[in-house]
Amino acid sequence: MSLESIPGQPRTKRFLRQLFRSGHIPHALLFSGMTGIGKTAMALELAKLLNCRAPRDLDCCDVCPSCRKIHAGRHPDVVPIEREGAFIKIDQIRSLQTRFRFRPFEGNYRVVILQNAHQLTEEAANALLKMLEEPPKHNVLVLTTLEPQMLLPTLVSRCSHVRFQPLEERWIEQHLMTVQEVPPLQAARLARVAEGSLDRAVRFLEEDRLARWEEISAQLESLQTLPMLELFSVLNQWVQKTEDLEQDMECIKLWLRDLICSRLLSDYHPVFPFHEGLWSAACRVPAERLFLLYDHVEQAVQHLRQNANKQLTLEGVCLAIKDGLYGQSSWNSFPPGRQNLSF
Repeated sequence: MSLESIPGQPRTKRFLRQLFRSGHIPHALLFSGMTGIGKTAMALELAKLLNCRAPRDLDCCDVCPSCRKIHAGRHPDVVPIEREGAFIKIDQIRSLQTRFRFRPFEGNYRVVILQNAHQLTEEAANALLKMLEEPPKHNVLVLTTLEPQMLLPTLVSRCSHVRFQPLEERWIEQHLMTVQEVPPLQAARLARVAEGSLDRAVRFLEEDRLARWEEISAQLESLQTLPMLELFSVLNQWVQKTEDLEQDMECIKLWLRDLICSRLLSDYHPVFPFHEGLWSAACRVPAERLFLLYDHVEQAVQHLRQNANKQLTLEGVCLAIKDGLYGQSSWNSFPPGRQNLSF
């Protein structure tokens, strides 16, 4: 591979090539963006370029001994760091500090790729911060993360921030058809639910998540007529049965995005077709309310990543949808057969 072979990210490639041309390589880079868009792959290709023995056209040659070693994961000066258990621990950063006392073994630069830096413990993050305050020469630290705000602000401020963009939907669709041999119709749907992430598209393919997403869409539509006495029991069962509530929240975001785009774009085709009752409800409310609901779900995802209570988080989202989208007509307290009972 090479920088050019990585799909998308033209601005990132231009930026990294300009750095290489200038010779002023930052001691720390922060690559941020969703999973599956090439952050780690780009970090490896940058390591190749910085250590390539015969670079050409501001890219690595991909054939010299250094490039081949990095590609095979055997280069002594390219150091990947991942979490051990649930977190990246302080002992891993201390081991890195020991490495930094010495010059690179055989390359021009030692490149450390710290994946998912938001998984650093507080102690590890503070230790890393001290390293960046007095960065050693000939060492480049590349941090990857989903969002920069998930890291200490002081850590972000000491890095050159590079924001990665989602991959083009058409590219993901073509990749699924040519590499994964996925039928065109299925590839098109997977590319749309992937929202720019190739990893997500492949994961949905392997785990058959489209079927799960269809179940969730039906559950969300049922909120319109679901009595309040049954709501909390249904949501409790949802939490108990789901394998990944955060992924379920991503489905809810896609469902809302489909509603928003269908309202605003006349030629938009939703991933999952809407039933008449849902579409009528969506047309009655202001589009701004749909944006607010989307923002509410996005905040719920962030709360889940911070170990919020799953039951309460799901209840908050579904109550917001029931109220904001379906309105007062959806707030029947009793099932249909019990609404006329007197006490």
